[in-house]
Amino acid sequence: MPIFDQPRRIELEFQRAIEKLLLTRLEIPAGATIGEILERINRIIQSETAFEKLAVLFSTRMVGQVRAVNARSWREAARKAGRGREIYSALQKELQGPIGTRVQELIRENAQLISSIPTSLRESVVREIAGLEQQGLRADVVAEYIRRRVPQLAGSRAALIARTETSKAVAALTQARSEDLGIGWYQWRTAKDQRVRPSHKIMEKVLVRWNDPPSPEELDGIASNLGKYHAGGCPNCRCVSLPLVTIKVIEFPARVYHDDRIERMSRARFIKFSGMERAA
Repeated sequence: MPIFDQPRRIELEFQRAIEKLLLTRLEIPAGATIGEILERINRIIQSETAFEKLAVLFSTRMVGQVRAVNARSWREAARKAGRGREIYSALQKELQGPIGTRVQELIRENAQLISSIPTSLRESVVREIAGLEQQGLRADVVAEYIRRRVPQLAGSRAALIARTETSKAVAALTQARSEDLGIGWYQWRTAKDQRVRPSHKIMEKVLVRWNDPPSPEELDGIASNLGKYHAGGCPNCRCVSLPLVTIKVIEFPARVYHDDRIERMSRARFIKFSGMERAA
Protein backbone atom coordinates (compact mmCIF):
# COMPACT_ATOMS: atom_id res chain seq x y z
CA MET A 1 0.00 0.00 0.00
CA PRO A 2 1.39 3.43 -0.93
CA ILE A 3 2.39 5.57 2.05
CA PHE A 4 -0.59 7.44 3.53
CA ASP A 5 -2.99 5.90 1.02
CA GLN A 6 -6.61 5.34 1.97
CA PRO A 7 -7.05 1.90 3.62
CA ARG A 8 -9.67 0.41 1.30
CA ARG A 9 -10.03 -2.76 3.38
CA ILE A 10 -10.90 -0.74 6.48
CA GLU A 11 -13.41 1.31 4.51
CA LEU A 12 -15.19 -1.82 3.23
CA GLU A 13 -15.27 -3.39 6.70
CA PHE A 14 -16.74 -0.17 8.10
CA GLN A 15 -19.35 -0.06 5.34
CA ARG A 16 -20.40 -3.69 5.91
CA ALA A 17 -20.68 -3.10 9.66
CA ILE A 18 -22.94 -0.07 9.15
CA GLU A 19 -25.07 -1.91 6.58
CA LYS A 20 -25.50 -4.88 8.91
CA LEU A 21 -26.41 -2.58 11.79
CA LEU A 22 -29.12 -1.00 9.65
CA LEU A 23 -30.45 -3.89 7.61
CA THR A 24 -30.94 -6.27 10.54
CA ARG A 25 -33.31 -3.61 11.90
CA LEU A 26 -34.96 -2.91 8.54
CA GLU A 27 -36.27 -6.34 7.59
CA ILE A 28 -39.63 -5.24 6.21
CA PRO A 29 -42.02 -8.13 5.45
CA ALA A 30 -43.78 -8.45 2.10
CA GLY A 31 -47.18 -6.83 2.10
CA ALA A 32 -46.20 -4.14 4.62
CA THR A 33 -48.11 -0.89 4.25
CA ILE A 34 -46.51 2.52 3.89
CA GLY A 35 -47.40 3.26 7.50
CA GLU A 36 -45.79 0.04 8.71
CA ILE A 37 -42.60 0.78 6.77
CA LEU A 38 -42.32 4.25 8.30
CA GLU A 39 -43.09 2.84 11.74
CA ARG A 40 -40.22 0.35 11.36
CA ILE A 41 -37.82 3.21 10.59
CA ASN A 42 -39.26 5.29 13.45
CA ARG A 43 -38.60 2.47 15.90
CA ILE A 44 -34.91 2.54 15.01
CA ILE A 45 -34.82 6.30 15.53
CA GLN A 46 -36.53 5.98 18.90
CA SER A 47 -34.35 3.10 20.17
CA GLU A 48 -31.34 5.42 20.34
CA THR A 49 -29.37 3.83 23.18
CA ALA A 50 -28.71 0.40 21.67
CA PHE A 51 -28.13 1.83 18.19
CA GLU A 52 -25.72 4.50 19.43
CA LYS A 53 -23.68 1.99 21.47
CA LEU A 54 -23.06 -0.09 18.36
CA ALA A 55 -22.32 3.05 16.33
CA VAL A 56 -19.62 4.00 18.87
CA LEU A 57 -18.22 0.46 18.76
CA PHE A 58 -17.93 0.44 14.96
CA SER A 59 -16.46 3.95 14.90
CA THR A 60 -13.89 3.06 17.56
CA ARG A 61 -12.83 0.02 15.54
CA MET A 62 -12.53 1.96 12.27
CA VAL A 63 -10.57 4.88 13.76
CA GLY A 64 -8.30 2.49 15.65
CA GLN A 65 -7.51 0.56 12.45
CA VAL A 66 -6.88 3.79 10.52
CA ARG A 67 -4.61 5.02 13.31
CA ALA A 68 -2.53 1.82 13.18
CA VAL A 69 -2.16 1.89 9.38
CA ASN A 70 -1.39 5.62 9.45
CA ALA A 71 1.28 5.07 12.11
CA ARG A 72 2.98 2.46 9.91
CA SER A 73 3.00 4.98 7.06
CA TRP A 74 4.60 7.56 9.35
CA ARG A 75 7.32 5.12 10.42
CA GLU A 76 8.12 4.27 6.80
CA ALA A 77 8.23 7.94 5.80
CA ALA A 78 10.43 8.73 8.81
CA ARG A 79 12.81 5.90 7.96
CA LYS A 80 13.22 7.17 4.39
CA ALA A 81 13.78 10.70 5.66
CA GLY A 82 16.30 9.69 8.33
CA ARG A 83 14.01 10.86 11.16
CA GLY A 84 12.96 7.43 12.40
CA ARG A 85 13.97 7.71 16.07
CA GLU A 86 12.35 11.14 16.51
CA ILE A 87 9.02 10.17 14.94
CA TYR A 88 8.91 6.72 16.58
CA SER A 89 9.26 8.38 19.97
CA ALA A 90 6.41 10.78 19.13
CA LEU A 91 4.16 7.90 18.04
CA GLN A 92 4.78 6.10 21.32
CA LYS A 93 3.43 8.94 23.44
CA GLU A 94 0.92 10.56 21.08
CA LEU A 95 -2.32 9.31 22.66
CA GLN A 96 -1.47 11.26 25.80
CA GLY A 97 -1.67 14.58 23.93
CA PRO A 98 -3.56 16.29 21.09
CA ILE A 99 -3.58 13.14 18.93
CA GLY A 100 -5.52 11.27 21.59
CA THR A 101 -8.02 14.13 21.70
CA ARG A 102 -8.42 14.05 17.91
CA VAL A 103 -8.94 10.27 17.96
CA GLN A 104 -11.79 10.67 20.45
CA GLU A 105 -13.28 13.49 18.36
CA LEU A 106 -13.21 11.28 15.24
CA ILE A 107 -14.94 8.44 17.08
CA ARG A 108 -17.64 10.78 18.37
CA GLU A 109 -18.19 12.43 14.97
CA ASN A 110 -18.46 9.07 13.17
CA ALA A 111 -20.84 7.62 15.76
CA GLN A 112 -23.09 10.66 15.41
CA LEU A 113 -23.16 10.27 11.63
CA ILE A 114 -24.08 6.59 11.85
CA SER A 115 -26.78 7.38 14.40
CA SER A 116 -28.22 10.00 12.02
CA ILE A 117 -28.76 7.49 9.18
CA PRO A 118 -32.27 6.35 10.24
CA THR A 119 -33.48 9.97 10.38
CA SER A 120 -32.02 10.83 6.96
CA LEU A 121 -33.38 7.52 5.63
CA ARG A 122 -36.90 8.42 6.80
CA GLU A 123 -36.59 11.81 5.08
CA SER A 124 -35.52 10.14 1.81
CA VAL A 125 -38.34 7.59 2.04
CA VAL A 126 -40.96 10.28 2.69
CA ARG A 127 -39.72 12.25 -0.34
CA GLU A 128 -39.88 9.19 -2.58
CA ILE A 129 -43.36 8.25 -1.32
CA ALA A 130 -44.61 11.76 -2.08
CA GLY A 131 -43.14 11.62 -5.59
CA LEU A 132 -44.70 8.24 -6.33
CA GLU A 133 -48.08 9.25 -4.96
CA GLN A 134 -48.05 12.36 -7.16
CA GLN A 135 -47.72 10.02 -10.13
CA GLY A 136 -51.07 8.50 -9.13
CA LEU A 137 -49.73 5.04 -8.20
CA ARG A 138 -51.82 2.84 -5.91
CA ALA A 139 -50.80 2.71 -2.24
CA ASP A 140 -49.92 -1.02 -2.39
CA VAL A 141 -47.67 -0.46 -5.43
CA VAL A 142 -45.90 2.43 -3.69
CA ALA A 143 -45.47 0.37 -0.50
CA GLU A 144 -43.93 -2.57 -2.36
CA TYR A 145 -41.55 -0.28 -4.26
CA ILE A 146 -40.49 1.45 -1.04
CA ARG A 147 -40.08 -1.91 0.75
CA ARG A 148 -37.53 -2.92 -1.87
CA ARG A 149 -36.01 0.55 -2.02
CA VAL A 150 -35.26 0.98 1.71
CA PRO A 151 -32.26 -1.43 1.79
CA GLN A 152 -30.82 0.32 -1.29
CA LEU A 153 -31.13 3.73 0.32
CA ALA A 154 -29.62 2.46 3.57
CA GLY A 155 -26.74 0.78 1.72
CA SER A 156 -26.04 3.88 -0.34
CA ARG A 157 -25.90 6.04 2.79
CA ALA A 158 -23.67 3.50 4.55
CA ALA A 159 -21.27 3.44 1.58
CA LEU A 160 -21.06 7.24 1.45
CA ILE A 161 -20.36 7.52 5.18
CA ALA A 162 -17.78 4.72 5.14
CA ARG A 163 -15.93 6.11 2.13
CA THR A 164 -15.99 9.74 3.25
CA GLU A 165 -15.33 9.22 6.95
CA THR A 166 -12.51 6.70 6.51
CA SER A 167 -10.82 9.19 4.18
CA LYS A 168 -11.42 12.06 6.62
CA ALA A 169 -10.01 9.98 9.49
CA VAL A 170 -6.81 9.36 7.53
CA ALA A 171 -6.56 13.06 6.66
CA ALA A 172 -7.29 14.22 10.22
CA LEU A 173 -4.74 11.87 11.82
CA THR A 174 -2.10 12.75 9.24
CA GLN A 175 -2.65 16.45 9.90
CA ALA A 176 -2.68 16.06 13.69
CA ARG A 177 0.55 14.06 13.64
CA SER A 178 2.16 16.54 11.25
CA GLU A 179 1.30 19.47 13.50
CA ASP A 180 2.48 17.59 16.58
CA LEU A 181 5.84 17.00 14.88
CA GLY A 182 6.14 20.54 13.53
CA ILE A 183 5.72 19.45 9.90
CA GLY A 184 3.86 22.34 8.30
CA TRP A 185 3.49 21.16 4.69
CA TYR A 186 2.18 18.21 2.69
CA GLN A 187 1.91 17.17 -0.93
CA TRP A 188 -1.61 16.67 -2.31
CA ARG A 189 -1.92 13.39 -4.25
CA THR A 190 -4.92 12.11 -6.18
CA ALA A 191 -5.97 8.56 -7.05
CA LYS A 192 -4.81 9.33 -10.62
CA ASP A 193 -7.70 7.63 -12.40
CA GLN A 194 -10.76 8.65 -14.43
CA ARG A 195 -12.88 9.12 -11.32
CA VAL A 196 -10.77 12.02 -10.02
CA ARG A 197 -12.81 15.22 -10.26
CA PRO A 198 -11.27 17.93 -12.49
CA SER A 199 -10.81 20.37 -9.61
CA HIS A 200 -8.71 17.79 -7.76
CA LYS A 201 -6.59 17.00 -10.81
CA ILE A 202 -5.41 20.60 -10.51
CA MET A 203 -4.08 19.76 -7.02
CA GLU A 204 -2.01 16.71 -8.04
CA LYS A 205 1.49 17.07 -6.46
CA VAL A 206 0.77 20.60 -5.22
CA LEU A 207 2.51 21.50 -1.95
CA VAL A 208 0.06 22.79 0.65
CA ARG A 209 0.53 24.32 4.08
CA TRP A 210 -1.58 22.70 6.79
CA ASN A 211 -2.76 26.06 8.11
CA ASP A 212 -3.79 27.27 4.63
CA PRO A 213 -6.18 24.77 2.97
CA PRO A 214 -7.16 25.43 -0.65
CA SER A 215 -10.50 25.50 -2.42
CA PRO A 216 -9.89 23.27 -5.47
CA GLU A 217 -13.27 24.23 -6.93
CA GLU A 218 -12.46 27.94 -6.70
CA LEU A 219 -9.08 27.34 -8.35
CA ASP A 220 -10.95 25.55 -11.16
CA GLY A 221 -13.49 28.37 -11.51
CA ILE A 222 -16.38 26.22 -10.24
CA ALA A 223 -19.12 27.51 -7.98
CA SER A 224 -19.26 25.31 -4.88
CA ASN A 225 -20.34 25.34 -1.24
CA LEU A 226 -17.53 23.00 -0.17
CA GLY A 227 -15.28 25.87 0.83
CA LYS A 228 -11.63 25.23 1.69
CA TYR A 229 -10.41 21.79 2.74
CA HIS A 230 -7.39 19.49 2.72
CA ALA A 231 -6.87 16.34 0.63
CA GLY A 232 -9.44 13.73 1.60
CA GLY A 233 -11.53 16.31 3.41
CA CYS A 234 -14.70 16.46 1.28
CA PRO A 235 -17.42 13.88 0.46
CA ASN A 236 -16.27 10.98 -1.73
CA CYS A 237 -12.72 12.37 -1.99
CA ARG A 238 -10.02 9.71 -2.42
CA CYS A 239 -7.09 12.14 -2.40
CA VAL A 240 -4.40 11.81 0.25
CA SER A 241 -1.93 14.14 1.94
CA LEU A 242 1.74 13.14 2.01
CA PRO A 243 3.45 15.03 4.89
CA LEU A 244 6.64 16.79 3.86
CA VAL A 245 8.94 15.01 6.29
CA THR A 246 11.73 15.86 3.85
CA ILE A 247 11.75 17.83 0.60
CA LYS A 248 14.29 15.43 -0.90
CA VAL A 249 11.41 13.46 -2.39
CA ILE A 250 9.96 16.51 -4.20
CA GLU A 251 10.73 17.19 -7.86
CA PHE A 252 11.50 20.86 -8.43
CA PRO A 253 10.33 23.21 -9.74
CA ALA A 254 7.22 22.31 -7.75
CA ARG A 255 3.76 23.82 -7.66
CA VAL A 256 2.97 25.49 -4.32
CA TYR A 257 -0.40 26.69 -3.08
CA HIS A 258 -0.53 29.98 -1.17
CA ASP A 259 -2.64 33.14 -1.09
CA ASP A 260 -5.49 31.47 -3.06
CA ARG A 261 -3.29 30.60 -6.02
CA ILE A 262 -0.76 28.03 -7.20
CA GLU A 263 2.79 29.20 -7.94
CA ARG A 264 5.63 27.21 -9.45
CA MET A 265 8.76 27.46 -7.27
CA SER A 266 12.37 26.38 -7.49
CA ARG A 267 13.90 24.37 -4.67
CA ALA A 268 15.74 27.38 -3.27
CA ARG A 269 12.65 29.58 -3.50
CA PHE A 270 10.49 27.01 -1.70
CA ILE A 271 13.03 26.48 1.09
CA LYS A 272 13.17 30.21 1.70
CA PHE A 273 9.39 30.61 1.41
CA SER A 274 8.49 27.65 3.65
CA GLY A 275 11.33 27.89 6.16
CA MET A 276 12.03 24.16 5.69
CA GLU A 277 15.84 24.34 5.83
CA ARG A 278 15.94 21.42 8.27
CA ALA A 279 13.99 19.15 5.91
CA ALA A 280 16.15 20.01 2.93
